[in-house]
Amino acid sequence: LEFAVQMRCQSCADAVRAALQAAPDVRLLELRLEAQTVLVETTAAAERVRELLENSGRRAVLKGMGGSEEGEQASLGAAVAALSGPGAARGLVRFLQVSPTRCLVDGAVDGLPPGPHGLHVHEFGDLSHPCD
Repeated sequence: LEFAVQMRCQSCADAVRAALQAAPDVRLLELRLEAQTVLVETTAAAERVRELLENSGRRAVLKGMGGSEEGEQASLGAAVAALSGPGAARGLVRFLQVSPTRCLVDGAVDGLPPGPHGLHVHEFGDLSHPCD
């Protein structure tokens, strides 16, 4: 599993490393502070690993999933959407097609003012009829 993790300094990276070392079913393969990415090998669910990462005090978003070569389907497709808005609003949303009829959507948006907000997904990116 590969995660985007908000890490700005070495102490952030150290906290992430410590959070992962506490889980015997998660093996840290690579932590790149400059790219703000963490790559792990695990038998645990992606959500559990994300929770471990966020227990370090940092936001984390699943970027990609791999698997063993034995008996696994070829990738059905994946996409990433970088979000930005007025002010400090920004985020990242990952779409992973896990079967012909199911898509895993995971992400984080920060910097939004309090109150209700909506997120709209347009299947083909056609914005000529916004949110109709």
